[in-house]
Amino acid sequence: MQLIDPLIRRVRALSLRTRGVRLIGKCWIRKIEIPRNHGDIELAPGVALENHVVLLATGNRTGQPRIKIGERTYVNRGTMFDASESIEIGADCMFGPYCYVTDHDHGVKLGQIVSQQPLQSAPVRIEETAWIGAHVTILKGVTIGAGAIVGAGSVVTKDVAANSIVAGVPTKVIGNRS
Repeated sequence: MQLIDPLIRRVRALSLRTRGVRLIGKCWIRKIEIPRNHGDIELAPGVALENHVVLLATGNRTGQPRIKIGERTYVNRGTMFDASESIEIGADCMFGPYCYVTDHDHGVKLGQIVSQQPLQSAPVRIEETAWIGAHVTILKGVTIGAGAIVGAGSVVTKDVAANSIVAGVPTKVIGNRS
C-alpha cells in the first residue's frame, strides 16, 4: 500500500494534466471531480486536495484559469469550488471539510423563472494563510483577507478583514488575531 498510493496520485496528476489542468509542480491529489473545463483550473506546487473535492468551472471555456489555488493550500474532503468568473485562493490556506465557495448566483427578477435568468457573478478572493472551517459557505464578490479565520458553519456574504476571526450566519467579527 505504501508504494501503490503515491503511484495512484501520480497517475491522477498525469491524467489531469492530459485533460488540460494546469498543475504547476507537484500536488497531492486524491480522488477529486472536475466535471468540465479542465483548462480553467490552475493548481500551484504543494496543493493538497482530499477525496471528493469538486472543481467546477461553469460556462464556456475561457482559456484562462477561473479557479486558482495557491501553493501549499490544503482542501479537505467534500469541498466544492464553483466558478463562472474567478475564484482565487492564496498560498498556505486551509479549508475544513464540506465547504462551498461560489462566485455567482442566479438573477431573481419577478415574472421570470429563476433557473432561466442569467448568472450574476463577482470574483472571490481568499488571501494567503486564511483558515476556513468546516461547512463554510462563501458567496460571490467576497474577499477574505490574509490570515483571517472563518468559523465552522458560517456563511460569508461580505469581505473579511485580514487577521479577523469571523463566525455566524451571516458572519460577524468575533475577534482578531493579535
